[in-house]
Amino acid sequence: MSDATLDKVIRNAASSWTQSGHLSGRTFKVRRRIEPTPAAVTFALYLGAKLGFRGDELLTSGWIKALDCTPSQALDLAIEAKRLGLLDLRIAGDVFDLNLDRLDLRSAGGAR
Repeated sequence: MSDATLDKVIRNAASSWTQSGHLSGRTFKVRRRIEPTPAAVTFALYLGAKLGFRGDELLTSGWIKALDCTPSQALDLAIEAKRLGLLDLRIAGDVFDLNLDRLDLRSAGGAR
């Protein structure tokens, strides 16, 4: 790739990471920790589930890590997401059952 193309890719990536809250600063970007929300964790769990992750694997996936979220924080935020009606979650001891069907329009009968 040419230098101009690489420069544009770098600027676009930095812009995306800045918009997501991972980078701050106008000229010199600095990595910062973000505060994940229940909705962001729900989406991270959804992406992991679509790729076949199950159980504890969902709480340690790359999508959860990209949110600067520990597995215990992810579970707490998933419980909050359940209270908000974003997902269905059942917990018994160390085992949890996650149902994300309400996020998938095809399985919820909403696709046209």
